[in-house]
Amino acid sequence: MFSFMAFTLALCSIAYELLLGQTLSAFLGNTVLRYSVTIGLYMMSMGIGALFAKKRILEQPLLSLQTVELLLSVLGSLSLSLLFFIHALGIEGILFSFVAHALIVVIGVLTGLELPLLFAVSKQIRGSHRNIILGIDYLGGFAGTLLFAFYLYPSLGLFASTFLVAAFNAFVGVGLIGLRTQGESQRFSSRLCAAQVFILCACVVGYLYAENVNSFWLGLYTG
Repeated sequence: MFSFMAFTLALCSIAYELLLGQTLSAFLGNTVLRYSVTIGLYMMSMGIGALFAKKRILEQPLLSLQTVELLLSVLGSLSLSLLFFIHALGIEGILFSFVAHALIVVIGVLTGLELPLLFAVSKQIRGSHRNIILGIDYLGGFAGTLLFAFYLYPSLGLFASTFLVAAFNAFVGVGLIGLRTQGESQRFSSRLCAAQVFILCACVVGYLYAENVNSFWLGLYTG
């Protein structure tokens, strides 16, 4: 269970960043620079997120992890639309670049919180398996890069890929409801799960109508 979660969450997180990198290269040019900066910021932000995982966040790790996955699935699904919307408002150049890279940092920080929280939840439920979770997490990141390069971007395109990845992220978030531990607020956990179910359904709808979403934003971009 935890291995599946670690694999899927790592895959989703790196896919978000690659999708953002590709989108930024379309808006700002210089693909090599965009990917380099995106991955560099992502790695740095993951470190910051891991440093933020201190006592208050780890006191109720399951609730914290549910919250993180809810935020990631929302931000991930809306990230590309947000960039196109900002550009449509006439925000370009340095300001656009700042907002776009801030989005990369936020996703990276949330991603950095995932592993410490997964460690804490696994320790509460069945004992610590940090080496296995960590190894699977790295494999998930590698799988995400291959999936993006060979299937998501060339076969589905940016928006369909974004909604699909966010749907997988939300699916894992929904699955967390089965891992309740003592001391966690079940009412709050259930509310988070309900919100995650809504996001999952929205991502599925977005994936099914991704072509329409793509046409709408490209129309604004080119018009």
